[in-house]
Amino acid sequence: MNLPENGGSYCIVFEVDSLSFITRGKRKFSLKEGTYVYVGSAFGAGGLRKRILRHLKRKKSKHWHFDFVTTHSSFKPLEVWLFEGQKVECELASLVGKVAEPVNGFGSTDCSCPSHLFKVEDISLLKRMVRSSFNVKILKVFDEGVENGSKSCS
Repeated sequence: MNLPENGGSYCIVFEVDSLSFITRGKRKFSLKEGTYVYVGSAFGAGGLRKRILRHLKRKKSKHWHFDFVTTHSSFKPLEVWLFEGQKVECELASLVGKVAEPVNGFGSTDCSCPSHLFKVEDISLLKRMVRSSFNVKILKVFDEGVENGSKSCS
């Protein structure tokens, strides 16, 4: 797996294959069938590598909002978008929010963004927008892990 150990921001693109209800504390989120993008950042020990591998693990203690999605049986990861060394989590969320439907209040408790989880109808459009705005490395997710899917773009 070609994941960097330094920090940065990231997006995880995934599918939900059936209507799912995610409960986190007193909050209940409903995820309709479709494609989603979760936006996050990892600047602590282990950086992007540790955070992405944690998100892709099915069995784990639940700490972040996104853990409640990644442990659900309907979660099917597709791609990981890496923004190595870039603190652009909220800028990414803003860009994604221009073309996708936010799951209000999800994953954005430490900032003023309405959400860090979005339902996306046109992932190709979003990918073009992200590539034109950020230096991103896109990795495909397979059952056995993460594999490099494309080169960095500027």
